[in-house]
Amino acid sequence: MATITLTFANEVNKSLQVGGNADARDSVFTKQSNEVYYVGDVTAISNDRKTITIDVDGESVFPTTSDYVFFVKKADVCNAKLTGYYADVKMKNTSTDKAELFAVGSEVALSSK
Repeated sequence: MATITLTFANEVNKSLQVGGNADARDSVFTKQSNEVYYVGDVTAISNDRKTITIDVDGESVFPTTSDYVFFVKKADVCNAKLTGYYADVKMKNTSTDKAELFAVGSEVALSSK
């Protein structure tokens, strides 16, 4: 697979990461003439965070210096089930009256690290 290198004047956002495998890599897109095109997946980021390397294929649209470039995290990786975390819950009815539990819910906030 071919690669291209993009260099930016400023550091890219800290949330841009290179995953350990192709399924976990962040994707790069470009906007040209009100159309959004997939460029490829990030394979490397320089230490100064101003240069990134992207895997591209024959269908990739390459950004020009005037194009808007943005990054997207893969939803199936970022929204996967939590691993390595757990919660123990103990519920007790302290009332003397009979009670029925209708529902129990929880909320998890997505974090980049």
